Amino acid sequence: MNRCRNCLTLSLAVLFVAGVPHVSSTSEPPYPASPVIAKLTWDDAVVKCGRDGSGDNWPIAWVEDDLCITAWGDGPGFDGPTSRDARLSLGLARIYGGPPGFRGEDFATNVDTREGGGSSGIKASGLLMVDGTLYMFVRNYKPPGSDDFTNARLAWSRDCGVHWEWADWHFADTFGCPEFVQFGKNYTGARDNYVYIASQANDSAYGFAPDIVMARVPKERVADRKAYEFFAGLEGSSQPKWSVDIGQRAPIFHDPQGTQRIAITYNAGLRRYLLTTSHLPPGMKATHTAALGVFDAPEPWGPWTTVYYKDHWSVVNGKDCRTYHHKFPPQWMSPDGKEMWLLYSGLDGGFYAFCLKKARLEI
Repeated sequence: MNRCRNCLTLSLAVLFVAGVPHVSSTSEPPYPASPVIAKLTWDDAVVKCGRDGSGDNWPIAWVEDDLCITAWGDGPGFDGPTSRDARLSLGLARIYGGPPGFRGEDFATNVDTREGGGSSGIKASGLLMVDGTLYMFVRNYKPPGSDDFTNARLAWSRDCGVHWEWADWHFADTFGCPEFVQFGKNYTGARDNYVYIASQANDSAYGFAPDIVMARVPKERVADRKAYEFFAGLEGSSQPKWSVDIGQRAPIFHDPQGTQRIAITYNAGLRRYLLTTSHLPPGMKATHTAALGVFDAPEPWGPWTTVYYKDHWSVVNGKDCRTYHHKFPPQWMSPDGKEMWLLYSGLDGGFYAFCLKKARLEI
């Protein structure tokens, strides 16, 4: 078990930037303004745990009062060896406390996976603790005998992530980067007895899809593929339809500019669901961008409204910095829901790390 480095607070103004030149463009938000959240503003400071270059993506699950479990991709973790042959495509760590005074530590598991690089190695896309069992979806899964890395597979752990069991099935259609809808610690405060899973509607984590799709499963049957139902549209104006046939799936969200590596979190203070996603500004061709959209809704399937939508959210010294897999962990939301921390990572500007930025909401 390793100790993490001291957490660092860095000003955006002093971060080294290896991004691309900022190009002015304006995408239109796909939904009207939120009727609840009047404004979202960001603190300037970026708070980081561990060193630069530790890894990316960082799905996270709230386990206990001051403990979260997270995972990283393509890196050494908080303080593991930095040699190329020691880096992991999938590694796990514990996070104690909250920003800015939190700390992290890597821990060894039976699913630690040597770095495959990009899409050629499994990486966690979602983590969730439910009644003492930790669930994880991984993306980039290649079934035996196949050369196709565009699949997602489920695993679960009964000892907080040290030992894992794998499901004997995988998603091969649409759910290319599945993420769990997050509620309170150990799934307290959930809307019902289902676990909800959402993903951009393609079979890869590296492309932008205009739609987001959703599945649900009884929380005591998460490992059972036959128990999964898929959002199939609305009856009337508000009642969701669910189908056991994945072919009947319908989008819960649509953005012509695309969605990628999405996350949905329930803000208990505001009683609203918050969706975060990257998008692709007009005229761009890129795997990742500096764009960010934040949306809210009364239910995890909508109807969605816009809180924040910018083509150039992550810009340092006039250059775009590519960031992705943005999420609002519920542990780090204020009781009234008006202050939150956005967890994210990226490829430029020192953001290839466990990065947090504080958001403030006006209601």
